[in-house]
Amino acid sequence: MPNSSASLSLWLHRLVLQTAFGVLGVCSAIWGAGMLPWAVLVTPARDVAELIASNAPFKPGVLKEVEAELAAARPELTWSNPVAARASAMVSLQLAQDAQARSTSEEVEAAFSVAESRIRAALRLNPSDSYLWASAYFVRTARAEFNPSDTRLLTQSYVTGPHEGWVSASRNRLALAAYPILDPRTQTLAISEFSEMVGSGMIDEAVANLLGVGWGQRERLLASLDAVGRQPKEALARRLEDEGARVEVPGVQLETRPWR
Repeated sequence: MPNSSASLSLWLHRLVLQTAFGVLGVCSAIWGAGMLPWAVLVTPARDVAELIASNAPFKPGVLKEVEAELAAARPELTWSNPVAARASAMVSLQLAQDAQARSTSEEVEAAFSVAESRIRAALRLNPSDSYLWASAYFVRTARAEFNPSDTRLLTQSYVTGPHEGWVSASRNRLALAAYPILDPRTQTLAISEFSEMVGSGMIDEAVANLLGVGWGQRERLLASLDAVGRQPKEALARRLEDEGARVEVPGVQLETRPWR
């Protein structure tokens, strides 16, 4: 196990790259021991966060090791640096989600409790991070303590980052699932986000949201597509047809397929 800031940097880089791509990753350079410790921690911490955000696969046990190493590096370092705090929060959240598949309800609740505390700590250093605000809301929905007033966390995610495509798919799913209890402004933002997803080519994600948690709002969602270009709307219509969904996408008339 690494026992210095510089070796932690190299260890995390190798661990993360090996996990994500199946090969040993080697840093092109690492900082010298005389540099500020937080500077050595930031790059590997950012790498971990980016891999989690992109849904990269991790080998069993790897994130537990990353969590332990980030915590051992120096707690005051982790919780005073925005990047390190964000990475720690994201690692904890991923571990809590993983626990849902193989742990007892008590263990899952404990894992989400840890994740929630770390997300809130990270938000104090990253108050404009829409991903963390959406994650804070998600944790509340996963815990027994959820209260409808917690939707303010989701609203804050839209306020801080209303047009962040990489956050959209999961946030839009959360918003559509809670649509009836959202305030009118957030409802409008969620519907607009769906149309932006379609317009930017996120067809698979849009279809999943429409046919899943968004089915009850399908008329609103489809009506929001009026201003979207023809090509992405046709792609959406074809995917919906393939799924057997009997809906009309505004402005799109698909040719009947003789083999259907």
